[in-house]
Amino acid sequence: MSARPAQPFAAQVKSDLALGAAIEELALWAEQNGGAQAATNARDALTALDESSELIGYCLEELGNE
Repeated sequence: MSARPAQPFAAQVKSDLALGAAIEELALWAEQNGGAQAATNARDALTALDESSELIGYCLEELGNE
């Protein structure tokens, strides 16, 4: 089996960073406009995104090493 290129990993990281930045901006906006609970929920989602991104990144890296 030939080695898979690293591009999917880089694309996943870039996508996760963009989503994280967008979620944080929405959380800040919600917080500034009376949506404290929405901001908390957005940040909880951000935590879940961070956790899953680490696992996905690890898995993609392992696939690239095969």
